[in-house]
Amino acid sequence: MQTMTNAYQQEGLSVVAVNVDQNHDDAARFLAQYHPSFDVRYDPNGEFAEHYRVQGMPTSLIIDRHGVVRFTHIGFRPVDKAAYEKQLREILAEQ
Repeated sequence: MQTMTNAYQQEGLSVVAVNVDQNHDDAARFLAQYHPSFDVRYDPNGEFAEHYRVQGMPTSLIIDRHGVVRFTHIGFRPVDKAAYEKQLREILAEQ
């Protein structure tokens, strides 16, 4: 997420991470170690996950400038990184 933020923030990318863990301390330790520059929200009740029908963790949603979910990815495999980045560039190129 930080890599994508660094690469595409100037083109309009906003990254928001949503932590659904019940234990806020675990997330706080992680964030203190890595210092992400993107927004991190907490949703221990899972309202965000329910709204977007999240079926697995981690899940990434690519939402366009109009608020429309265009791509959903469940899990993460490094081999898929290029495809995800291609989708990001496609969405960022739109007005």
